[in-house]
Amino acid sequence: MQDIGPAALAERDAAITTLREIFGLRGYDRAETPILEQTELYIRKSGGALSSKLYGFSEPGGLDVSLRPEFTSAILRQVANTTASDSQIRIMYDGPVFRYARLEDADGDKTRQFTQLGAEMIGAPAPSADGEIIAMALEGLEALGITGGRVVVGHVGVVLDALAEFKLSERAKLFLINSIGELKSGEIEAVSNKATALGFITEVVVDDAKAAADRERIASTIEQVLAEGMGVQFGKNTGVRTPAEIVARLSRKMSQVDNPDDFKKAFEMLAKLSQVSGPASIALEQGAAILSAAGISANLITNLSEILKSAEIEGVSNDRLSIDFGMARGIAYYTGMLFDIYLDDDQSETLGGGGRYDGLTRALGYDYDVPSLGFAYNLDSVIAVVESSGGPSQTTTLISPESGESIASAVAKAKVLRASGQRAAIEFQNSSEGQGA
Repeated sequence: MQDIGPAALAERDAAITTLREIFGLRGYDRAETPILEQTELYIRKSGGALSSKLYGFSEPGGLDVSLRPEFTSAILRQVANTTASDSQIRIMYDGPVFRYARLEDADGDKTRQFTQLGAEMIGAPAPSADGEIIAMALEGLEALGITGGRVVVGHVGVVLDALAEFKLSERAKLFLINSIGELKSGEIEAVSNKATALGFITEVVVDDAKAAADRERIASTIEQVLAEGMGVQFGKNTGVRTPAEIVARLSRKMSQVDNPDDFKKAFEMLAKLSQVSGPASIALEQGAAILSAAGISANLITNLSEILKSAEIEGVSNDRLSIDFGMARGIAYYTGMLFDIYLDDDQSETLGGGGRYDGLTRALGYDYDVPSLGFAYNLDSVIAVVESSGGPSQTTTLISPESGESIASAVAKAKVLRASGQRAAIEFQNSSEGQGA
């Protein structure tokens, strides 16, 4: 963690003021959330991905709490608690966030406290709303004088829908989803070895009769546990399903046996799709071809194509958009489009990112879904780019009392400059003025 001096703080404040004005013109209003929240809020939101980065502890009352690592979940909680679920809300925010990192981690050289500034659009469906968010991300950079902003777009929904075409268990799909980053890097053999060790890739023939028997046995066990009151409770958000339907669903998920051939086909499809990236038109064509070769309708990519068109309608040129089907950041959290923001073609460090998270309200414990999306800048990284681009700097005019003139005269001159909007200060000097002889 670092101190921030007057000059750096002034630059950050100026950037925040500019971005608030830009977002405000689009109808976004400011909101604040606590710096300290119950840890469960972030665990629910991220599926555990942030758990190793939380600054968490038990407060005097016994609650497990954490310094906020991001804003989205708290903003969504605030809106869900105060607004009708069918409303469309635009919120912007800024403030410090905290993420722990070990020195040996990929981001181990970064500060553990940094400033986020972002916006969330809650209650807005795709694809037009997605185009607005992408355009805003670039528009804000341009307002700060950064003209080389680029957006790399992925789409979790395409991956999830493609995997749904194969008869896979939830466990198998989760394994494949969590392996996207490795597959994108070309570590196909390593992932294959893991899948074999976990039993997904095997030469054993699936016995449907045995799978059915397993489901019956597991269902019986679940019913017995519930009947004997062993502390097992259904969550409050079970919807309209009956206890019998819930038991059947649990037993089916727990006993589902994956067909090795189906898993291999899904694995091969995802290994190819995750490595597709580049200009939008080319990547869309390549992605569609891979899905078609796997026997999956290329129409799954339609939503992504429409999102890119909506961004173009907002004024984003094609050369500032590219696609990466292997984007894996926060994949357990996002449900549709997701994107990262870079400067020019340098993808070594992001300036920010965001995406769509339509299922987050339910993950946070509410009994309904709300179509939502947003993004946030790492404002410290953005300001570093502004500085390197020769951004505006403020100078202060120092006024020294001239020989034979009083401090009062210098003060009067400083007031005149300040009245015209210029920074002015008195350069006080050691002298005998005002001292008796």
